[in-house]
Amino acid sequence: MQTLQTTSQEGTTPTASRTAEPPARSAVSLLKSGIALLATAGLAGCAGSGDGEAVVTSPQAATAQSLCEAFLGRSFDGATVTRAKLVAATSDVPEHCIVRGEMPKNLDFDVRMPTEWNQRTVFRGGGGFDGFLDVGYISDPAVSPVGSPDLPKRGYATIATNHGHDMLTSPGASFALDQDMLTDYAYASVARVLGPAKAILRERYGDAFRSTKMIYEGCSGGGRQALMQAQRNPDLFDGIISRAPANAYTSQFLWYQKIQKQLAKPGAALSEAKIKAIGAAVYAKCDSLDGLADKIVGRPEACGFDPAEMACTGAETDSCLTPSQLESAKLFYAPTSIANGRFAWPAFLPGGESPTNWAGGGELGRDFMRYMVAQDGSVDPLSLDPEQYVPRLEQLSSMIDAVDPDLSRFRARNGKLILWTGQTDWLITANNATDYYQRVVQQNGGQSSADQFVEYYTAPGVDHCNGGTGADKVDLVGPMFEWLEKGIKPSSSVIVAEQRTPADGGTPAQRPLCRYPQYPKYIGGDPKAAASFICAAS
Repeated sequence: MQTLQTTSQEGTTPTASRTAEPPARSAVSLLKSGIALLATAGLAGCAGSGDGEAVVTSPQAATAQSLCEAFLGRSFDGATVTRAKLVAATSDVPEHCIVRGEMPKNLDFDVRMPTEWNQRTVFRGGGGFDGFLDVGYISDPAVSPVGSPDLPKRGYATIATNHGHDMLTSPGASFALDQDMLTDYAYASVARVLGPAKAILRERYGDAFRSTKMIYEGCSGGGRQALMQAQRNPDLFDGIISRAPANAYTSQFLWYQKIQKQLAKPGAALSEAKIKAIGAAVYAKCDSLDGLADKIVGRPEACGFDPAEMACTGAETDSCLTPSQLESAKLFYAPTSIANGRFAWPAFLPGGESPTNWAGGGELGRDFMRYMVAQDGSVDPLSLDPEQYVPRLEQLSSMIDAVDPDLSRFRARNGKLILWTGQTDWLITANNATDYYQRVVQQNGGQSSADQFVEYYTAPGVDHCNGGTGADKVDLVGPMFEWLEKGIKPSSSVIVAEQRTPADGGTPAQRPLCRYPQYPKYIGGDPKAAASFICAAS
C-alpha cells in the first residue's frame, strides 16, 4: 500500500495512508465551531487591537471555510480526504472548495464545490493515458482548453480523477504492467470514484444535491470514458457528452503503429514541406465548397481529394510525391484493417493537414505496443506483428473499447447523449465518431427513434478536442442540462461555437454548430460572424 507524503499546511494532512480510517468530524460541528470563533473575533474587534482597524470575517466566508475544512481527514465510501481547501474568489472564478479523495491503489479524485452552486454537477473526463490530476487542464475547469468553457464561473460543481495512477511515478503507459491500474484506467475508475464523490457533494449541499441531475463530459480518452458509462454503467449519469471519443481504442492505436511503420520505410517519410503541399492542395480543391474560402473546409465529405493527384511526373520536388511517399499519404485517407481484418480503422477526412497533425500518434502508439500489447517496455514497438498478439489484443479490446451501439439501458432511464467531433482531427478521425453514431441510430430503432435521446455535432476546421482554424470553443453542458431539466433538445435552437485563439490575434471566428449531416454554409456577410452561416445539408 502506498503512503502519501504531503507538506504540512492548511487544508492538507501531513501524512495520510490510503487505508487509514481517521476520526470523522461532521460539517455541522465545524460550522458551529466557526460560528463560535466568529463571535469571539467580533468581540475582540469591538475591544480594539492597536493595529488599526479591526478585521471582521464575514459570516458567509467563515461558514464556507468551515464547511470545506470539515471534510479533511474523513472517509467517504472507501475514499480518504487528504486535502480540503477553500479557494478565494477571483475575477474569473467564484469562491469554491476543493476536496481531494484517495483510494487504493493510486486512484485520486478532486471535487470542486462552489459556495454559490447552480445545482448542476459535471464529471469531467481525462485524456491520453491519464495519470494527472494536479495538471490544470484536467482537474481545473477554469483553465482547461477542452470541453465546455467557464464551468466554475457559471456555478457548476465538478469532479475529476487521475483514473488510477500517477503519471509522475508511472509515465506513459507503463502503469499498464499493473493489472489493477490497467483495470482502473480501462473502465473501473469512474464508477469507483463516483460513490465517494457524490457522498461529499451530498454532505456539502444536503437535500439540494439529491434532486439534481449529473452529467459526464469528456474528450478523446475522456470521450471514450463517457461512452463507457452509457454502455456499461447506464445508471450513473443522466446525460453524457462525448467529444472526439477514443472509443475504438484498440483499432486506433494499432493504426498508429501501422502508419509509423509505413513512414519508417526507406523513402516513405513525408517532409514538412511535402505535408504543407498536401494541405495546400486540399484547400485549393475543397476550401470553397461551403461557400467561403477561409482555410476551414466546411464540407470535407464532399471534398474528393486523392493524393494521387500529387504524384511526381518528373523530378521530385517539395510539391509532388514519389511512389513511396504516395503510399504513406494514401494511408491517411483510406480505411484500413489490421491483423487479417480483425481490427478496422476508418479514413481521415481531408483538411487541416500539417506536420504537427501528421505525427501518427507519436509516443502514444509506441507505448501502447510496448506496455499494453507486448507488456515489455524494452521492445521495439515497430517490430511487433499484431497478428502474433491477437489474443492479447482481444483481451485489451474487451477491457478498454467502448464501441457497443446498444444504448437501450441508458435510454430506458431517459438518459441523453451528445456526440461531438472536430473534422480536422488527425489523432482520432472524425469518421470514427460518425461510424459509431450511425450504428447507434441503426441499433436503436432508426433515425426518428434515436433522435429522442442522441444528437451528433461536427465542427469543421477543428483539430483534436480543440485548436485548428475552426470554431473550437462551444458550450454543450448548458444545452445538455436544458434537455434533461426542461426537455428542450439542443438542436431546437442555434448553438454558436467560437475560436478560442484566433491565429491572427484578431476577432474570433464564429460558426453555428451544426447537427450531422449538416454543415455551416456561408450565405454572405461578415465571414467571422455566426449569423453569416446557416446549417445546410447540401
